Amino acid sequence: MLLATLIGFLFGFVGSMPIAGPIAILVFGRGLENRGRSGLFLAGGAAIAESSYAYLAFWGFSAFLTRYPWVEPVSRVSAAVILTGLGIHLTSKGKKPEAETRVPDPNVGQKRSFFLGFTITALNPTLIATWTAAVTTVYSLHVVSFDAGDALPFSIGAFLGITGWFATLLWLLARFHARFSRAALDRVIRFMGYLLIAAGLTIAVRFLYRLYAH
Repeated sequence: MLLATLIGFLFGFVGSMPIAGPIAILVFGRGLENRGRSGLFLAGGAAIAESSYAYLAFWGFSAFLTRYPWVEPVSRVSAAVILTGLGIHLTSKGKKPEAETRVPDPNVGQKRSFFLGFTITALNPTLIATWTAAVTTVYSLHVVSFDAGDALPFSIGAFLGITGWFATLLWLLARFHARFSRAALDRVIRFMGYLLIAAGLTIAVRFLYRLYAH
């Protein structure tokens, strides 16, 4: 059980490192805005949803998506709308004159951040395939033999790994973000907003392409 937790932790920690996914972009943005606690709540919500998928991957839950094919497209459309909306919101930040810019309270919106992180991640059921691939990789190495009882320790390890990485990222941002000007931080946040819009539109285009292909 301890080994399963450790392996889950490593997969969760390393897998969360790329600053390319929507959760990573949002957490990074909260860190730049000096809203570390809000970013940690957002990461915690995402980690609960993703570690749940890691748990379900042990039980072959990917068969659920095959049996109910409508789940994935509905989730993708919802995710596209949410990500595009968040991207538009971020790109609108920093456009006001400096005198009118209001510094956000770091303690505001913690519950909303938690449910935002949970919702965005929960709307990505293809994470089951990702975690199934992770479990299959461990099996193929013949280093450890998992059984059904290791599903919970593995998912707990994944949760700790995901939150551990984002906590580390937020700590680094809190320590070094003061070296950058407010204008530079605003430009970075707007750029992240464009990335979210691109992600949302990409999901929408892929959905429409699959719909047309069928």
